[in-house]
Amino acid sequence: MEYALFADESGTSSVDKCYTIGCLLVPCDQLETFEGKVRQLIEKHNLPSDRELKWSRVKRSYGVINFLIDIVKLIISSPSSFVCKVTWKAPYRLWQQDEEDAFYRSYTMLMDFCARRLNSEIKAKIDDKSDSYGKRHEVVEIIANHQLKGLGKIESVTKCDSKSELLIQVADLLTGAVNASHNLWLTEGKAEIHEGKKLAIQKVAACLGWQQLHHDTYPNADFNIWHFPMEEYRAKPSTEEVTPNLNVPYVNREHVS
Repeated sequence: MEYALFADESGTSSVDKCYTIGCLLVPCDQLETFEGKVRQLIEKHNLPSDRELKWSRVKRSYGVINFLIDIVKLIISSPSSFVCKVTWKAPYRLWQQDEEDAFYRSYTMLMDFCARRLNSEIKAKIDDKSDSYGKRHEVVEIIANHQLKGLGKIESVTKCDSKSELLIQVADLLTGAVNASHNLWLTEGKAEIHEGKKLAIQKVAACLGWQQLHHDTYPNADFNIWHFPMEEYRAKPSTEEVTPNLNVPYVNREHVS
């Protein structure tokens, strides 16, 4: 089976203690149906169809928070999945030496993990970002396929403008929520974050059966969170099973005012 992969990142600025690369994986034969359902959710929650969905804009919009709740429910109840890799910067020596190289090595590891787990061909679209070397995405494809040795395949890695790729925007929202929660834990709650984002984090966590979102998971087919480096970060603060909750209630205007 072929999968389409849509990826984005969060936390690469110097103020964050961690960065996260997250990807939404959808079977190619289900892609049109899945994207159609996402558009229905945008309409359901009265979100502007011409406005890009971004974690940075999640503040007082209860519609976006409710959209996130439904997105997690959609992923859990469909053949799609969300996989992310959260990297704690401090113990990751390569990050201290060369941030760009470290970032794309993380991308390569994540691509390898996804293709190997699914044992499938993957066509990846990743958010375009400014790099000192413009062909980093091509290197990711080459190295990942070399490592896979036939246990799955990265068919292509294409940089895209997220404004034109709705499912990269979905990946942005989920990745931002995961990274913000982990950054809050790593800073012992000292990171500056809007209360609306805290509420969004709590709601996404509740969909997984959790109180907070800063855990890693046991291998999970629907929503997988991987902590790196393993020796220093695995199971901190704990590793949790995902226990889906499809009855998480929506928020209203009063909750985010």
